[in-house]
Amino acid sequence: MDFDHPGRLQKLRGRMAASSLDSLLVSGRENVYYFSGFTGGESLLLVKEERAFLITDFRYREQAQEELAPGCELRLRSASAAAAVSSVAREARLRRIGFEEEQLSWAAHGRLEAKLPGKRLIPAGNLISGLRMVKEPGEIDRIRESARRTVRVLSRFQGTIKPGRTEKSLARRLAADFYRAGGEPAFDPIVAASAHSSHPHAVPSDRRLRRGEICLVDLGGRWGLYNCDLTRTLAGGTCPRRFRTVYRAVLAAQEKAIGAVRPGVRASEIDRRARGCLKERGLEGYFGHGLGHGVGLEVHERPAVNRRSREVLREGMVFTIEPGVYIPGWGGVRIEDTVLVTASGCEVLTPAPKTLESCRLEW
Repeated sequence: MDFDHPGRLQKLRGRMAASSLDSLLVSGRENVYYFSGFTGGESLLLVKEERAFLITDFRYREQAQEELAPGCELRLRSASAAAAVSSVAREARLRRIGFEEEQLSWAAHGRLEAKLPGKRLIPAGNLISGLRMVKEPGEIDRIRESARRTVRVLSRFQGTIKPGRTEKSLARRLAADFYRAGGEPAFDPIVAASAHSSHPHAVPSDRRLRRGEICLVDLGGRWGLYNCDLTRTLAGGTCPRRFRTVYRAVLAAQEKAIGAVRPGVRASEIDRRARGCLKERGLEGYFGHGLGHGVGLEVHERPAVNRRSREVLREGMVFTIEPGVYIPGWGGVRIEDTVLVTASGCEVLTPAPKTLESCRLEW
């Protein structure tokens, strides 16, 4: 067992007690794994004061028997998941059952209510995400490995970006490169050229690349269930003047934000630093999304790094810093790295080259 799943359960129980919950129904797939070690799908974990029950069906029986951490018991269901939860709740005489309101659908919630007469279903809020937000050393090791391999994939991929190739063919090649490297893509890669790169989440098209164009590449890998996220914006041939101006502004904003990362700093302050840097150059109006997001078992998780965030940075947090400038009709520049909050500051986990010279493609 790579992680202390029983220890995680004990921390969760402490939070449950503080919220006056006698049980918590965990339904998010990553959260079920986090506490039980089980990597299968379509399963629930019902955690109570001294016991935890993985509720799944026959398809996952052997996998669950192999993967379940100590302290977790397997309950195979023959009827609906709601009926299985009801059965355990009756046995344990549960009254106040917390649930993940961001993970449980309205329909599933309705089925549970119908099967749990006399029980209170209580939204658990940030009970779990607050635990997962600060990474354990073993988690950091996996994210660091994912980042190291992702940087290598990008380095090799840059040599395949040639005039005449389509965004879609390059994105497919990039996804395949992760599998060739023994991992998998954390999400569908983005390859967006010219004016299309002004779409922050562009969907790769059949448009062919031409010499001298901007080419935004957003990629992330997953190894050992943990993810990383990385974006570089490249330019074919001689970098146009406007590209150089915008690129330097985005890089300066990112460096300003990275330099401010340390324990005790508000995440909103990191966003403010980057946004202020772009404002000084008259480009703030072209930066419309938050500065970053947490990365771990999911590509997007806590902490949120934006102007409205109330998070305070703590050692062990992992998140992206990704300022961007998106000018309709011209294109976009985004520079993104995954970073770790350390005791004294910040470690960039994705140190792919990002100087203006390094982003020039030899066309």
